[in-house]
Amino acid sequence: MVSTYNGEGHTVSRVCVEVKIGYNLHMSTDYDPNYIPHKTFFLIGQKAVIFNARGQMLLLLRSQKAGYAGKWSLTGGALEENEEPKEGIEREIAEETQLTVRGLKPFTSFLYKNNDGDSLVIIGYTCTCDDPHVVINWEHDAYKWVSKDEALALNLGEHARKLIEQLA
Repeated sequence: MVSTYNGEGHTVSRVCVEVKIGYNLHMSTDYDPNYIPHKTFFLIGQKAVIFNARGQMLLLLRSQKAGYAGKWSLTGGALEENEEPKEGIEREIAEETQLTVRGLKPFTSFLYKNNDGDSLVIIGYTCTCDDPHVVINWEHDAYKWVSKDEALALNLGEHARKLIEQLA
């Protein structure tokens, strides 16, 4: 279980971890006396769909120095050890864009297996920023503010595409 924030400063013990992994999370020995629990480890990745005042979302072009070079992506990255999810995504946003955001809310999550065979739970957030001036770090070569349709027409990374497609 992962703690997150509901946008009003209150900790909530859920994170949309309704990830369908082919396993009933409520199974216990009450239902299956032969069940033997085992530890399962997942890396936690987080991505933010950041909207400006015009309703456009921020996309970042991955540099040759970073993974997924040449693909458009959303701001985000891995949750660090002992880091709360809200702190982690806010850190990633600040590191990659120097933006201050508000209204940060999780809207989806999904399971992903990377090329190394690691299992990741990706948590998608939405938020807004008042000042659309972006300062990118070494991971990115460019940025742009686009509509959902414009974003889906670009060469998106797999995580970004899946998250953007799930937006209402």
